[in-house]
Amino acid sequence: MKRSIRYLAVSLAALFTGHEATACWEPWYAPEEYYMYRVHETDSAPQSPLGEDEENCREWQRLTSPEIPVADIYRAVYKMPLEELERVEAHREARHDNPFVAWIAQRDTALLDFLLLAKTNEYIRLRCNSRWYYPSMKIGARMTLEEVAEHALSNPEPRLRDRYLLQAVRALFTLGRYESCIDLWESEASQLPADNLMRRLIEPYIAGAEVRAGQAEKALPYFARTGDVGSILFYTGQSSEKVSTADALSLVCQYAPNSPYITRTLQSYIRSLEVPDTFYPCDTAATRAEKAKLHALCLKMARNKQSETPAMWYYTAAFLSELDGETSQACRLLRLAERARSNPFIDESIAVFRIYLDARTQPCNQAYERRLFKQLEWLDKQIANRLTEPVRDETTHGYKLIRCASFYYWNDMMRRIVLSEVCPRMLKAGKTTRALQLANMADNRLLGLVGKQEVTLVTTDENGDCQFVQQVLPLDKYRYSGEFNSYDYSNHFFEMIDSLGADAAIAYVQQVQRPQTAFDRFLNARGYTGSDYLNDIAGTQCLRAMRYGEAIGYLSDVSEAYKHHLNVESKYDPFAIRATPTENPTDFKFAFAREMLSLEQSMKATREPNRKARLMVRYAIGLRNSFDRCWSLTQYYRGSCYWGQVCEKRDWENDRHTRTAMARAAALVQQATDLITDDETGADIHYTLCNFRTVARQYPHTRKGKLVRGSCDHLVDYHAERERRR
Repeated sequence: MKRSIRYLAVSLAALFTGHEATACWEPWYAPEEYYMYRVHETDSAPQSPLGEDEENCREWQRLTSPEIPVADIYRAVYKMPLEELERVEAHREARHDNPFVAWIAQRDTALLDFLLLAKTNEYIRLRCNSRWYYPSMKIGARMTLEEVAEHALSNPEPRLRDRYLLQAVRALFTLGRYESCIDLWESEASQLPADNLMRRLIEPYIAGAEVRAGQAEKALPYFARTGDVGSILFYTGQSSEKVSTADALSLVCQYAPNSPYITRTLQSYIRSLEVPDTFYPCDTAATRAEKAKLHALCLKMARNKQSETPAMWYYTAAFLSELDGETSQACRLLRLAERARSNPFIDESIAVFRIYLDARTQPCNQAYERRLFKQLEWLDKQIANRLTEPVRDETTHGYKLIRCASFYYWNDMMRRIVLSEVCPRMLKAGKTTRALQLANMADNRLLGLVGKQEVTLVTTDENGDCQFVQQVLPLDKYRYSGEFNSYDYSNHFFEMIDSLGADAAIAYVQQVQRPQTAFDRFLNARGYTGSDYLNDIAGTQCLRAMRYGEAIGYLSDVSEAYKHHLNVESKYDPFAIRATPTENPTDFKFAFAREMLSLEQSMKATREPNRKARLMVRYAIGLRNSFDRCWSLTQYYRGSCYWGQVCEKRDWENDRHTRTAMARAAALVQQATDLITDDETGADIHYTLCNFRTVARQYPHTRKGKLVRGSCDHLVDYHAERERRR
């Protein structure tokens, strides 16, 4: 499918490669890029026999006996190889398990003779049409194609004349005798009744013969009568009389208004408009004119009494209107679709589009929430009831869910509508908690149904490069394992809650803990609402907002088992000015919050200026490091090894929390230095801050001053300052 594909780079070099997913790369798809328009049931379960095959078997039944099952006829006519049928001819009086074979072998041998000719014809044509066929090759059949055609045309059996005509046309077409095919059509085959199956099967060959005879325009009615839109587009595309998609559909609708080719073509064409190719924009004058013609055709066919599903045409017209930005017109046409004659498949597509249009047009009030609740209940039932083994397998073992790729229509539609339409409008209306509940459901519902989740283990090779290994774990183990979690900390819900701030995160956690309405309980039950997960997020948000007392309250409720699941670790001491390795305790966030709260309280209580200055400097160092070297205290990701879905868009170095924290840290250091009244304290503080020149010049007689002056060659900062002064 054509769509705008985003690539998540894991190194600078990767940014300049082509459109391939290699090494630590994976393409990522935005929810608005899921295809919504749906009129062709591509994943319907096949049944055998189908369509013209079944009709042909019914005609064979009329030629023999209504007591013979159609399934037995189908096995003999379509599945039995030529060699086996030849053995039937050689042993006609033998016992045959298939009642159809027994009938034509013993009671009506003229049918057996015809079937032998037809299977011989197909046997030879199959080999002649092979790319490895050469005219000098021996095919090993009882006759040649010329003999097949001659025998078919000379057979006197009147009740099988139409069938022999089909075999003659097939043989002549394979021989390249296109004019003979056309002559045979004009002289005899075209005189058959319009509803005759053999005539309908002959027509595509005549159309192909006309094309190969250089008369493509004469082939169009034949293709149209069979509903073959694809052939019309293909053959006219090779000539100067090129026909557009709308014109081809219009032509087919005149002859075969209910052809399955129509829905297939409509779906393919409109999906190319729904998610246009980024590199080849489709909003051109020609495209707009084509859409207008197609829109007019939809309205015409919706009113056509021959149309079996006028609702499909109204639905298509509504979709085209929405693509053109005419949402009010789309709503009007969709109401007509909801009242028109339809089928269950189209009804489902209409219902999805109704949810989408309501999300775009309805005000975000209580009435809409009640309507949305009912719509999501219906959509959730579709997700749960339509689950197949391939979907389960892709969810647990594949990469598609992590990449947000399309692989399950119902889950795709919930994600597209909720994440692209409902959540942004809820956020704009100030309903952040409801937006978070909806996003949580959209991201995690399928995982909860399947019961498993894929995790990615991150290791490094001997060169220090990232290596990713996939592993599937049950949800309970996954939630509390020590493995890298590649989903929860990269999906849309996490990006949303992680970007809204501490107040929104806390409000959401409280709503999960104390749901107030049936809608709250419905959404909470379909998201990932583990208390450890949410408490850790809320606590981390409080650390980022410098609300350390509140952070302690949430982080203290995170279990010890879950602390191994945070995807981040404490590599350095947050209260050291230089990169000082630490032992990486699992409760590093809680310990940091407790230390920062203690420093805040001590700073307020202390009156002695020099002690207060030391406390302020330690606090400032911890604050700055928590947004810089020790970023894992306030974030879940930073650096080239992270390959999430949406969170890589965040500019952590310039967000408001980082700017505020850095400004406060700098102000505290300045205040601390202004408070100093003791030289030893001043020297210690400036030495801690690596201000060696200041120590040497302002505090030369202190312990740290003597150390700096005596070891200046080993203190690079001071040495550089001295060189500049020279």
